Amino acid sequence: MRRTILTLAVVLLCGCGAATGAGGPSAKVTSSPAVLACTPSGAASPSWTSTYPTNRPAIASAVAGGDTLTFTFIAGTPQFEVVPVDSPQFAADPSGRPVSLAGTSGVRIVFRGFRGDMSNYSGAARLESTGPLLLEAAATGDFEGVVNFGAGVSAPACANVTAGPSTLTFHFIKPVRGG
Repeated sequence: MRRTILTLAVVLLCGCGAATGAGGPSAKVTSSPAVLACTPSGAASPSWTSTYPTNRPAIASAVAGGDTLTFTFIAGTPQFEVVPVDSPQFAADPSGRPVSLAGTSGVRIVFRGFRGDMSNYSGAARLESTGPLLLEAAATGDFEGVVNFGAGVSAPACANVTAGPSTLTFHFIKPVRGG
């Protein structure tokens, strides 16, 4: 009797499994593209330090390509802020000299936490880009431990920021309006 009950239990459990075969429709698994959000600011990484050697700028490189602007730092990543502005016209810090970039709108990128007694960026003053949104970027200030960059964009934009161990990549996007 016990054997019969066990056999019936096994048969019932096996019969409860999902049916497979060519007869029924199969569910398609699709992934929808992720909607990128604007990143207004970010904290310095734990490995960021403002006590780096004085013989090297803290920003090792800045590279523009497509709609991205990537900064590589010698150690960690600094605190940053992304500020959309109405115009691609910026003022150089500390002189106030005008800096005009390509585009109809702009995005200001501010890095904080650098040494104030040396130059923190010695790369190209202007970076051209091929993106439909990001057209040009420029270093607009390196004063008292704050480094500024301006980005000229073809339409109102913000940036979604991706952080790596020693990189910050700014992906310029059109802001998503709440609805």
